[in-house]
Amino acid sequence: MANLTKRDFPEVKDNLKNGRISPDMIRFGLGAFMLFSSFMVGIAYFTAVASDSLIGWENLTVFWKAHFKLQALLFIVQLILIIFIKGKSNWSQIVLNISYVVFAYKTALDPFVMVSMFAMDAGEYEVYGPMMLLIIIFAFLLQIYMIRRYFLNLREEKRNSKQARKEKKSRRFLFYVTPLFFLLASITGYIISNDLLGDMDFIFIIGIAAVVMIGILIGMIEYLIGAYCVIRFPSFRVNPPKEG
Repeated sequence: MANLTKRDFPEVKDNLKNGRISPDMIRFGLGAFMLFSSFMVGIAYFTAVASDSLIGWENLTVFWKAHFKLQALLFIVQLILIIFIKGKSNWSQIVLNISYVVFAYKTALDPFVMVSMFAMDAGEYEVYGPMMLLIIIFAFLLQIYMIRRYFLNLREEKRNSKQARKEKKSRRFLFYVTPLFFLLASITGYIISNDLLGDMDFIFIIGIAAVVMIGILIGMIEYLIGAYCVIRFPSFRVNPPKEG
């Protein structure tokens, strides 16, 4: 990444000013994240503390109690960002971009918090916990790989090499098929070995959570790149320095 310059990110610069990663759109996205997370975490919390729940607040581990308290704190922080941080100055734009990335990760994980409480209430967390952990690890590894490929593609385009373009095409099939095949094979083997075919409700909900998480992590790559460019290149900010 060190040998890439601001000239390699022209589309990012345009989007930071008037596109999907402009301050106004970032604040809108934070609001959408807050609503979605409130719904997911709210269901999870009430599942844990409901009078007919098999869990109960007093029976939650220290980790889960701290998690719900942290969720409340992050909700307040998110509200402050949306209301008071307008993104009209350079520092506030940087804060908004970094905050969007942080809360996007949080939002991607929130559905699994809800599913975890469902599984605990059903007494099956030990069964479904490893499956959820596998999906989460896969999703993060996929995102890291795609970010790496993004920067490698920029370097290849900068070299303008025909050989680089051929290598890119030859690796594209393996890039998309191999990780998905590995995830599908792993989850299928886990389901069969633990005789979970009868619990299709849980598997369906976990599948939806997985799709949501992978979708968010892939979609937020553009915002990660935007945050990177805002921090590294002063000319990409709302108030760029005058070029003399």
